[in-house]
Amino acid sequence: MMRFILACLFLALAFVLQFWFTSFGIFINFSFATLIVLAFLFDIWDVLFFVLAAIFIINWQPAPSWELFVFAAVPFGAYAIHHYSQWEAWVASLASIVIGLFILYIAIAPQLFLANAGAFFTDLFACMVFGAVVFGALNRREGR
Repeated sequence: MMRFILACLFLALAFVLQFWFTSFGIFINFSFATLIVLAFLFDIWDVLFFVLAAIFIINWQPAPSWELFVFAAVPFGAYAIHHYSQWEAWVASLASIVIGLFILYIAIAPQLFLANAGAFFTDLFACMVFGAVVFGALNRREGR
């Protein structure tokens, strides 16, 4: 239970950081990276809770969009990768962040991705660092 509460706090921190950086014109998907990492550490029902909470925080309007679908689907893909891959969880989580961000950028705004690769790599670096911190803290908390 304590690990679940800590994960909720990390997700809240991710949103605070994401919105704070966005206010300065820097777009980093901390919440997306956190959801991918949580998919490696929790069961499917907890991941569903985290994803639904994140979608509600990002867009509280009732109309779903293509972007929200991609945002929600990638953590479940990471969950599947975790259960079917032979990689260590920390390596697979970082690889999933890379693949997930690439999918998110290509699916939502491919022209932006191609025109501004520097923003993608900044986002990628920040998300990998934050994801590694979240994974390390929650995995250590579990005692693995």
